[in-house]
Amino acid sequence: MTIYKPVKEANYLLMDDGRLKAVVSTKSPVFNASLRCSGREYADFFNDDEPYDRLTHVFYIESALPAGKTLTFCYTLRNHSKNVRKQSFAFEPVYADKETLLREYDSGTRPEREERETVADGVEYTHYFCKNKEGAPVHVFSLSVDTEKATIYTGTPEDGYMGVGVRAKVPQMIDAAVKNGVNVVAAMNGDFFDMFGDAHPAGLCVKNGRVIANEDSKRYFLGAKKDGTPVIASLAETPALLRELEHAVSGLQLIVKDGRINDWSPLEPFAYVRHPRTAAGVTKDGKILLLEVDGRIPDYSNGATLVDLAKMMIALGADRAVNLDGGGSSVTYTKEGGRFVLRSNPADLFRPTAKLIRKEYNCILVVKF
Repeated sequence: MTIYKPVKEANYLLMDDGRLKAVVSTKSPVFNASLRCSGREYADFFNDDEPYDRLTHVFYIESALPAGKTLTFCYTLRNHSKNVRKQSFAFEPVYADKETLLREYDSGTRPEREERETVADGVEYTHYFCKNKEGAPVHVFSLSVDTEKATIYTGTPEDGYMGVGVRAKVPQMIDAAVKNGVNVVAAMNGDFFDMFGDAHPAGLCVKNGRVIANEDSKRYFLGAKKDGTPVIASLAETPALLRELEHAVSGLQLIVKDGRINDWSPLEPFAYVRHPRTAAGVTKDGKILLLEVDGRIPDYSNGATLVDLAKMMIALGADRAVNLDGGGSSVTYTKEGGRFVLRSNPADLFRPTAKLIRKEYNCILVVKF
């Protein structure tokens, strides 16, 4: 295994709030990662929040740490849980201007043409055929939901209330809900989840007013209140909202706030690499926006950074938006003539898509009243 420098040949970065954020990237998945220095140990923040990603490791450390200070990276490898490995190295500080980074991580993706369809009354689907600043193709899919006529519903395996340990493909979750009388017309994937363990979701999950995972989660989510009002929120901001939720599916970064790119740091590789992405947003007038970007297939679609994703959501009119699970999880389905059609092309390779549809913990179903 090799530890390499992920950003501008640096290993730690100064956050806007004055804390230092150490980023360590590994070529192989590692577990139980920590940093140790002068008798102190720092936990792996990123993998606490992202149980599926074992290649990027983020640590918040005191701002007084001097440049060049040697830290020890401790970890275990898969199937070697008792064998703690260590690697020591010095960090070099980077003081990055955020506006410069936001410009740098903007892929310049622009639509060249689009195809629009009405999936159902109040539910509009659009396929954007785009090019980025290198002229490479990017395919983007969006759903606009008029919440006077449709809403969201938390799709789960068997349309049930299992907390952990169960996964299903999005079309299986669609079918299960339809069999129970739910009028599904479209779907996209949902929360991050533990791909390597018990499949537990990373954030809050609410279904039919019942909390089925992570009641204490502080992550941002797309929710529908019992009165039908859509929200992008976090229980850290509004804990009382939990009692009002009918459905909720979580994401991670709040990428749009008040119609602008939110003040999050795009410095770790997860944020600035062009991946397949999925996002959910809410407009000022109460519409729900769902967006999915295909990626990792160079001759077909090249993905998006979180900066790209935020700008796309703003262009669609989002007042708030949250980044959902992406990568091989990103999918878009719409109902056509009594059957559900896969609109997107899931990562990672351009081959028969049925072999690539990932089993997931939950998804977002768009349902007609």
